Amino acid sequence: MKIIFTSALVLISVISGVSQEKAINYKELQKMLPSSIMGYSPSGDPDGSSFEMNGMSYSTAVQDYESGDSELTISLFDYQGAAAMYSSTTMAWGMGMSFEDDEQSAKGVDINGSKGWHVYQKEDHTSELMVGHMDRYLITIVVTEADQEKAIEIFKKLDLSKLP
Repeated sequence: MKIIFTSALVLISVISGVSQEKAINYKELQKMLPSSIMGYSPSGDPDGSSFEMNGMSYSTAVQDYESGDSELTISLFDYQGAAAMYSSTTMAWGMGMSFEDDEQSAKGVDINGSKGWHVYQKEDHTSELMVGHMDRYLITIVVTEADQEKAIEIFKKLDLSKLP
């Protein structure tokens, strides 16, 4: 009986150690989006949402920006309470994958220790970047009418120190 009781205590402490904090509310995440960046100004109000179910949670905040004919979208996802979703999204990025054809080029990137996936659509000059940050956040940048490295340049200008 003592072995079963001890095993139950160990199991409970393991489960407790696995439980995660909740993602921050989307309204707080929206405050972390830049008011303007690299000549891009917001077009409209930010969007966002928070989701919670069975101890899992995530939040999103999205802002669209404009600069001339170029459009920019920055999305922040907080996967603090959904580690499995975060891990499955970012797992392959550090494996050195790359792809190129006549329409696009795609490759894994490492930006200041944050792993990501960068895609450049050659025909419509769209630079897309997804970066995993602090094993919690997923930052997505999509910019149209841009050169190949524009999304990476914008990512480097984000003030990520505001993220908890």
